[in-house]
Amino acid sequence: KVQYLDPAVQAQHQTTHDVMVIGRHEQHGYLLLLNNRSYGKEFRLPCGKFEHHKIGGEGYYAVAKIAAIREMMWQTGMKLTPSRFKRIYFPAHIQERLGNKVFFEVALHDEDSLEDGDGETAMSGEQDFWLRLAHNDGYTFHKDLRHAVSALQGTSRTMARALLATEAMYRPETCCLGGVMVKMARKVCDFCGWP
Repeated sequence: KVQYLDPAVQAQHQTTHDVMVIGRHEQHGYLLLLNNRSYGKEFRLPCGKFEHHKIGGEGYYAVAKIAAIREMMWQTGMKLTPSRFKRIYFPAHIQERLGNKVFFEVALHDEDSLEDGDGETAMSGEQDFWLRLAHNDGYTFHKDLRHAVSALQGTSRTMARALLATEAMYRPETCCLGGVMVKMARKVCDFCGWP
């Protein structure tokens, strides 16, 4: 059964891409935003959309980075410099499964906390880190990668899989560990149920 998709809608889908930010605090762990829904808690990474006419290339990733900076500032109140947003280079077979989604990582530090009283306190007890939230009910940090993945699993399997796949990511400064990363990528695929 083939479902008809209006050509205008199809063209829009081809130019609309997702950007997601994995923020990791040096002591508290992975930053997850929280929304309380009637069916329970919904966790997610800071994320948003951006427009570009094709996938890939310098221009594509430059626009994605601008969107990542914008979404992080809008959703958390943190004004972080562009140099702190590092693109995540997943192994090709993992990126293929993630499709038109671009991920950045940001190292968070105590000095990124907003002024006391300007935002919300973290629900996991990190009372000394403050954010100003837009359209979110709260936030939390998860020290353990697998706990963060588990929290995301109910909301977005893509976010959960991507966060888990960061165990197998490529960084230019660690390219010499290619063999280790291939093994880690295989573990991630097995865990996620990917062939």
